[in-house]
Amino acid sequence: MVTNALGPLRVVEALQDHVRADGTIAVMSSGQGSVANNERGGHEVYRGSKAALNTFMRSYAARHRGEHRSLVLMAPGWVKNGARRPGCPAQHRRQHPNVVKALDSLSDDPGLHYVDYLGQTVPW
Repeated sequence: MVTNALGPLRVVEALQDHVRADGTIAVMSSGQGSVANNERGGHEVYRGSKAALNTFMRSYAARHRGEHRSLVLMAPGWVKNGARRPGCPAQHRRQHPNVVKALDSLSDDPGLHYVDYLGQTVPW
């Protein structure tokens, strides 16, 4: 919870004054943080921590309503992080450029966005 939710919010709060008034603040969420998409269960602690991050950022956005920054919760898809998961493709090399494109596409769109690495909205 500290690593996936509280830590990112603390970083956002600490560094927000270093981001242009019309800039973008993005945090790494996960599709598993979507309460609406949780139809299989499993990974409850991870899912819960990312759902908490999403809620924290929603609160942050509410406190900063009317500002011109784009706030992004990015769900990058499965990214190889050293753990071996059977059946999961190592597609992270293809995803990184898409993450940048998705962030760039939202740079002029103030408010909070929860999107995947293709820029598609993830349900809350």
